[in-house]
Amino acid sequence: MLTPRRAVTAALLLALTAACGDDDESATTDTTTAASAAASSGTSTSTGGTEDVLNATSAFLALLDDTQRTSVQGERTTDNLAKWSNLPDQLFTRAGLRMDALSTEQQAAVLKILQAALSSDGYAQVTGITTGDGVLKASGGMDLDFGADHYWIRILGTPSESEIWTIQYGGHHLAVNITLKGDAMTLAPTLWGAQPASYTTSGTTVEPLKGETDEAFAVMDALDDEQQKAAQLDTAITEIVLGAQQDGKTLAAEGVKVSTFSEKQKELLMTLITEWLSTLTPAQAQSKIEEAENNLDKTWFAWSGETTEGQPIYYRVQGPSLIIEFAHQQGQGANAGGITHIHSIYREPDNDYGAELR
Repeated sequence: MLTPRRAVTAALLLALTAACGDDDESATTDTTTAASAAASSGTSTSTGGTEDVLNATSAFLALLDDTQRTSVQGERTTDNLAKWSNLPDQLFTRAGLRMDALSTEQQAAVLKILQAALSSDGYAQVTGITTGDGVLKASGGMDLDFGADHYWIRILGTPSESEIWTIQYGGHHLAVNITLKGDAMTLAPTLWGAQPASYTTSGTTVEPLKGETDEAFAVMDALDDEQQKAAQLDTAITEIVLGAQQDGKTLAAEGVKVSTFSEKQKELLMTLITEWLSTLTPAQAQSKIEEAENNLDKTWFAWSGETTEGQPIYYRVQGPSLIIEFAHQQGQGANAGGITHIHSIYREPDNDYGAELR
């Protein structure tokens, strides 16, 4: 059973880039077209087959002119795959097509690709993050080219029923890498971020990474004193280690080994892991959930920070089939914010960008 993402609402799915803030007209100026696209794309989700993703991608490409198609398609090289970041556009040069440069119909087609590749939870997580960037823009202060429709689509490799290819969708605080080959699909690596981590739009409170936060505290709270001490890292960590431009790097196993957990503690950790994997469609996520569960005794859980919810933390889940990192931003300036500013990453050892699917 996949854990429901508590922040998901039908209203959010219908408003990818709808008005951000308390009816502030300025918050909607740059998002009207994208909002229309989100509404016209509906809330349907994929049955879980890669064929749905291929069909949605082909339909999108058919809407582009030659110049747009040249911009959005690229070779599936190591350099191109690594060209993503959590930084806003003013600080990082992206490739592909940005949503605000597309027509309403083209934007809707992009969203249908995401709906085909992701579960309703995963699609809501994407829209929660991107809408939040519109909230950030409307809040005033330093603007590094924020915006709810300042997100890019790129297709690497040739969309195919049998060959490997990758869809990239991202911008500030979001980098979704969807790699497909045949019937297999992976989101590794994908960066999920949020700023603000909680906001209200159209009367609905949205917290894109609430489950990933609450369920981690539930695991830590369930550990006994000795386990908590073992989980705490010797050096304080305030940022994810394996983020952008860190492909191919590894981390030493640290923290508390899950083989020491009770069955209840293991169950809580699997709830946390499932929260991360539930962004894929159920059909695609199930095998990854089973693999994580089968490797649970070989998995490590590490923590940095306080153990009281509402305080900034870093945590890591590291096993043979996945690495998860989550960090509240505790730096200065643009990196300040604590619990209101989150960076996180999901990777699969030896299978980032579908390396094992070749």
